[in-house]
Amino acid sequence: MSKYIIIKYCLVLWGAFLLSSQVFAQQTIQIRPRIAAHIDSLNDVIYPRVKQDAGKAFAILNEAEMLASQYKYTTGLAVAYLNQADLLNQQGYSKRALELYYRSMQLSQVNNDIYNAARAEQYISVIKRDDGNFAEAEKLLNHTLSVFKALNKPNDIINALLKLGLLKTEQKDYPKALEYFNQAEKLSISSNYLYGKKKSFYNRALLYQKLSEPDSAIVNLNKALAIDVSSGDELGQAQSYLELSRIYKGNDNKDQAEKYARLAYAAADSAQAPSLLRNAVQLLLRISRARLNKDAVIQWQEELIFIDNEIAERERRESNNFIDALRAQEEEQLKVQQRVLEVSRKTEQQKTLIALYTGFLLVFVVIVFMLSYNYKKAKRYSYELNLRKEKIEQQVSLLDKLNNDIMQTNKQLEDDNELKSKLLSIITHDLRKPLANTQSIIHLVNMDLVTQDEARELFIQLEAQYNRVITLTDNLLFWIRGQVSGAAVELKPVNLHSVADDIIEEQKIPSNDKKITIYNRVDEDMNWMTETETIRIVFRNLLNNAIKFTPEGGSIEVYSAVTDTETCVTVKDSGIGISADVISRINGENYYTTKGTQNEEGSGFGLMLIRDLLKKHNGALKIASEPGKGSAFTISFPIRTLIANSRFVS
Repeated sequence: MSKYIIIKYCLVLWGAFLLSSQVFAQQTIQIRPRIAAHIDSLNDVIYPRVKQDAGKAFAILNEAEMLASQYKYTTGLAVAYLNQADLLNQQGYSKRALELYYRSMQLSQVNNDIYNAARAEQYISVIKRDDGNFAEAEKLLNHTLSVFKALNKPNDIINALLKLGLLKTEQKDYPKALEYFNQAEKLSISSNYLYGKKKSFYNRALLYQKLSEPDSAIVNLNKALAIDVSSGDELGQAQSYLELSRIYKGNDNKDQAEKYARLAYAAADSAQAPSLLRNAVQLLLRISRARLNKDAVIQWQEELIFIDNEIAERERRESNNFIDALRAQEEEQLKVQQRVLEVSRKTEQQKTLIALYTGFLLVFVVIVFMLSYNYKKAKRYSYELNLRKEKIEQQVSLLDKLNNDIMQTNKQLEDDNELKSKLLSIITHDLRKPLANTQSIIHLVNMDLVTQDEARELFIQLEAQYNRVITLTDNLLFWIRGQVSGAAVELKPVNLHSVADDIIEEQKIPSNDKKITIYNRVDEDMNWMTETETIRIVFRNLLNNAIKFTPEGGSIEVYSAVTDTETCVTVKDSGIGISADVISRINGENYYTTKGTQNEEGSGFGLMLIRDLLKKHNGALKIASEPGKGSAFTISFPIRTLIANSRFVS
């Protein structure tokens, strides 16, 4: 009877193991409703925060995306993608937004969530319309309209009708556009949807402006304005006042134009809408000029400058917060990938353990049974046990290979993190240190601890540090914007002689301080088909480096050259030169920097940025130098087209 007792004990253990696995699975299923509710709450709270801080709103959506991915909550993930795309589109990243809209639509279709799939299609249609793809936009809008009608979503139906009206306005099919706006108005009245009713009046007013019917436009704007006033929508009031002011200005009614422009200014200021505030000030400035009111012109010009500075500061701050949020998203995605790899590894280990445990029980039971028969059968089962052992060893070998693959993936992730760490190091060291020095200098001057001559010298140092911080900040922001937005490069003819003159003028202070003479010998008729800001950054960094490594009293020459295969611009200095070993290090590494002839400091980021920008334009950077004989940095592009007046377009 003992063998049966042993078999019974083994079966009890195996049953307990299976039962614990089921309990764990049930606990995992029970926790999902709470997680789903949390993810839904994250998706719902971002809209009030978008106007306050887009970066924080995007960070909240990132958390919703990560949780939804981790717990495989596809409905919440689709909504998170939809909200992320909407926020990215508002910030100007339309290409990234379009990709996320498609992801959201595909996930919603898989989940049979036709409502959110239709919402994604509607947003995609707006991007298609803005890109000029009117046929595709109309097809998507008609499909979403049919879905919303089938689901009985009156507000969404109204919004789709309004978008169809705007599309027809873009196509100059004004009767059809007017028909859509009228349908939207009637449905808004029946469903008591004030926003749809207001937008139908406002869009119809814009259409009448295109048809040169100012009286009809004014009537509809006043109707839209009445709804905005009753609902307390100051942003909508500012938009309506601006359009009324433009109409009256076009009719040469300066009094009415100024009246509504001032009302728009007050509403935009109260709504904290700087772009509308700027438009109102521009209108008031033009009206004041038309009236020849010199004092008013000066007042509004000063106000416009102040608003532009405020907008620039706000955009810079929001851009930094948004970039931080995008960086946090990338880092969180890396962590999620690592967790997924860890879970996969543990799952494989658990499967192996279960297989081993099962095999052990089976072998144990078989041995018990075989002992009751004879030695020969036991030997045969022992042979089968050895076969199972070989399979286990094969599985262990496969696990080792998987671990090696994971280690290689981790190395790639570490390389990416190293690049980010280097960028953060540049920002921390090269931006923070000058600012700290600036604080110390201002403190010394404010405490009257230095003489006037010493203060003058300190202010010279302060100006040099300020210029260096501005240059580095521009370089970093330009490079990061190019990496994040993924926007296509917009090319146009740029006169290189004029660009060189501008950059030489920018560097006038440091070159005069070192008594360096700079010659601009670039062909005055040479034009490159390129991006203006790109070529300015390239010239600025090359000229800055030349001044940095040229001793006092030296010279720098900027000249152009054309061959059968390429067109070049060279910045040549009479500086200290570079050894072959250092040139190799510059060409082989992302960052390299040394101090200049007067201990000027640099971040080493300039040459890396130049190489990155030139690569996008199919250009190249060549370095020729000998120690003690100066250096020559040449940027070159292949010749694509030769046009009149010896102008080369690359």
